[in-house]
Amino acid sequence: MLEISFPAFTPRIIIHSKRELTVEIIAGDNVGFSDTVEYEAVAVRDGLVVLSWRERVGSTIVHILDFISGQAYTAVTPAEGGFIRLTGRIEIKSA
Repeated sequence: MLEISFPAFTPRIIIHSKRELTVEIIAGDNVGFSDTVEYEAVAVRDGLVVLSWRERVGSTIVHILDFISGQAYTAVTPAEGGFIRLTGRIEIKSA
């Protein structure tokens, strides 16, 4: 389980299997939102992972997770349109 502290909100990501995760917004904008989705994770190199999924509401999420620096670089295309770029701090939590 990991949490990413973005300026406006904090998602918690819980990996259930090699194909399924749950994302929950635990603080800030859209708090209470939760979705269980199919995802893809690609290890680019040691400590660097690209994690992506499409939510049921239609938004797409792509995280570049740099576990060495503890930073997440994220791009979101909201279902209602637009494009959002975010940078946040990764915190690994125990289940």
